[in-house]
Amino acid sequence: MLDIKLTDLIDVATLQEIQDGFARLTGMAALTTDASGAAVTEGSNFTDFCMNYTRKSKIGCARCGLCDKNGGEQTMKTGKAVAYYCHAGLVDFAAPIMVNGEFIGSIIGGQVLTEEPNEKKFIKIAQDLNINPSEYIKALKKVKIIEKEKIDAAADFLCIIAKILSETAYSSYIANNTGDSMVSLNQSMLRKIKDSENTVRKATNEMNELIGIFEGVSEIAGESANEVSKASETVKTIQNVALNTKILGFNASIEASRAKESGKGFSVIAQEVRALAETSKASADSIEKAMKSITSRSNDMSDRISATTDVITKCCNDLKALSEMLGKLHDAALSSGSEENY
Repeated sequence: MLDIKLTDLIDVATLQEIQDGFARLTGMAALTTDASGAAVTEGSNFTDFCMNYTRKSKIGCARCGLCDKNGGEQTMKTGKAVAYYCHAGLVDFAAPIMVNGEFIGSIIGGQVLTEEPNEKKFIKIAQDLNINPSEYIKALKKVKIIEKEKIDAAADFLCIIAKILSETAYSSYIANNTGDSMVSLNQSMLRKIKDSENTVRKATNEMNELIGIFEGVSEIAGESANEVSKASETVKTIQNVALNTKILGFNASIEASRAKESGKGFSVIAQEVRALAETSKASADSIEKAMKSITSRSNDMSDRISATTDVITKCCNDLKALSEMLGKLHDAALSSGSEENY
């Protein structure tokens, strides 16, 4: 059950203007009531019979309200305007004003007769309502007598008006609910913007730390490459010594062969020296090869670290820019929220 009133969705001035237009066009009376049957507008083109007699009776006014409510409820069940006799014997018709399937009011027309009235019947009604019968009959004679077809046509027209009012009320209902949803959405968005801002700030700080680490690794890699370069110079010196030793051993072998028997011992030593020189050179060559590989990998690592640092720096700058943008968006949303009393 919707906890809303007709006047919460359509202002009374608009209802009065539409109702007055219907009364002028048809020459009949009109009134707009809420779901309880209580009038929310001033009666339009009301007859003296109703305004100055029936409704001025305490009993009559209560019965009029009940009739108005019952008339609206009858049409609510069918979705069409329905003509009926009011408690005072006049013909009325009503059309429901609905919002999302809920009855919130009705617009009522009528206060007419379809034939000459039976005065005895109306004298009895006057006595029940504590109204002077002669004055009541005098007012009754002023009530318009209208053909049933014209009454039905007016009822159909009233139904169209009620449908328009229902659509207007529904639009207002949706707008109100959407407004509440937007408030909730904006509050949620504000929280998410703040969370995003904090996340970006945290990511930026972590990126900065990562940049510092990579820069340190890059520096170490550079220093390692320098140390390897120095070691390579030492290896080259060992290679030269080994080469010279090998040459010396080769020459010693030649001289030992010339000395024949007396040079045999010297020849053995020369061979050992030459073998040592070859081993030293082979080791030095192996070390040099390893050094070159280490230097190459160190340089490659340094290049990769440098490239990675550039990418991270760019990401960090982008994150900073995003953080600033989110900060501005957060401030703008916060300012807007304050203006709208979020």
